[in-house]
Amino acid sequence: MSESTTHTNRRRRVWPGGLIALVVLAVLGAVSLGATSSSQSGATAGADPDTQARLAAARRIPGDPLALGPVDAPVVISEWGDFQCPFCRAYTLNTEPSLVRQYIDSGRVRLEWHDFAYLGPESVLAARAARAAGQQGKFWLYHDALYRQQGRENSGAITDASLAATARGLGLDLARFQRDYADPAIAAQVSADQERGAALGVTGVPSFLIGGEPVVGAEPLATFHQVIDAVRDRGR
Repeated sequence: MSESTTHTNRRRRVWPGGLIALVVLAVLGAVSLGATSSSQSGATAGADPDTQARLAAARRIPGDPLALGPVDAPVVISEWGDFQCPFCRAYTLNTEPSLVRQYIDSGRVRLEWHDFAYLGPESVLAARAARAAGQQGKFWLYHDALYRQQGRENSGAITDASLAATARGLGLDLARFQRDYADPAIAAQVSADQERGAALGVTGVPSFLIGGEPVVGAEPLATFHQVIDAVRDRGR
């Protein structure tokens, strides 16, 4: 895919209950590091059905509008996210741009998006809209715009009208966008992604499988470096 992502470095929004959010993020980080270290201590590809299922999450479909990076990249990152999630926003604005520059633009990593629209009805609307934008080759531009303009969860900020306005602002063919946005097949894809993630053990977002290895939470770039390098060294 030729589309390039444009991420702006901006300060994190201060959320209500921000102290609680920071504590939750710290717990997610601890869980992720524990999962990473245990997986590196002896798990091998194909050792059990669960590992095989995680490895099979990589789509590797040429021309996939929900993917960045070459289809034959040595490592695939499968990401599950929700456009209302503040931790997904933190990852997208603070970590993903460096990940794209250092690993995806160089062809070493492929990033594949999966919806996990579990925070409420507005999450589902946003997921459908981003996939509709993807039908015109602009999924990632729309993805970034949704996170930049993210409001409070289920506050009424995400509506059919607001999503159409975002599409218009990105130069999309609005009539085509609205047809795709209303397409039951796209709604089914959103549901199927969430069901697949749940079957693989995803319970919150952002969640990642890096060459089959789980990483949970808005982890810093160093964590992604560690897991990507370990997976590459094992030849996955």
